[in-house]
Amino acid sequence: MGKSRTKNNSDFLVAGRRLGPMLYTGTMAAVVLGGASTVGGVGLGYKFGVSGMWLVVAIGSGVLLLSLLFAGTIQRLKIYTVSQMLSLRYGQRATQTSGIVMLAYTLMLCATSTGAYATIFVVLFGWERWLAIAVGGAIVLVYSTIGGMWSITLADQVQFIIKTVGIFFLMLPFVLNAAGGFDGIRARVDASFFQLDGIGAQTIITYFVVYTLGLLIGQDIWQRVFTAKTPKVARWGGATAVSTASCTASPAH
Repeated sequence: MGKSRTKNNSDFLVAGRRLGPMLYTGTMAAVVLGGASTVGGVGLGYKFGVSGMWLVVAIGSGVLLLSLLFAGTIQRLKIYTVSQMLSLRYGQRATQTSGIVMLAYTLMLCATSTGAYATIFVVLFGWERWLAIAVGGAIVLVYSTIGGMWSITLADQVQFIIKTVGIFFLMLPFVLNAAGGFDGIRARVDASFFQLDGIGAQTIITYFVVYTLGLLIGQDIWQRVFTAKTPKVARWGGATAVSTASCTASPAH
C-alpha cells in the first residue's frame, strides 16, 4: 500500500505532506509507543516498579513540547530535514555540525528500538540475538525503502492499534486478574515498588536529557511533523497522540 501511494520524492520523504488528523495522530502515537516504552518499559516496571514510567513520561514530554511549541512553525517551512532548517537560519556550514549531532542521537535511538524487536524475536523463536537484530533490521529497511514515509505511516497505524488493544484491553485485565487485583500486587511486592523515585533521580534526569531534549531535534520525529497537512494538524494531532499513547503505555508499567 505504501508503494502504491508513493509517486514522487515528496511522497517518499514526507508522505506528500497530506496526513490528516487521524493518520497523523496515529503515526505520532507510535513514536510514544515504540519499543523503548513498551518492551523496555515492561522491563523497567518489573525491575523498579511504577518509577519505570519515567521513561514514557520523558518521551511523551518531548513529543508534547515539540507539538505545542514548534510543530506548527516546522510544518510551514516545507522542508525535509533538520539540517535544511538550520541552513536557512545559520548558513550551509551549520549542516555539518547538525549532521554529526543527528548521527549520534539516531544511533542511540536505534539501539533501543533494535534491542526491543530483537528481544521479541529471541523470546518467540529462540533465535540468537545477532540473527534477531539482522532479521528485524532487514524487515524495517525493506518496507521503508519500498514505500518511504507512506509505508512507515501505515506501519505506525498498525503498531498503534495492536499495542493499544494488546496492552490496554488484553494485558492489563489478564495481569490484574492473575495477580488478584491491585490488592494482590501490593501483597506480593515491596513498598519500594510504588515509590515514584525508586529508579533513581540520576536515571530520571538522564531520561529527560536523552529523550525529551533529543526528540526536540530528532530527524525521526521531525520527519513525521513534515507529513502533517496543516500547522493545526501538526500541533494538536501531536498533543492528542501523546495523551492517547500515554494512557495506553501506562498499564505496561
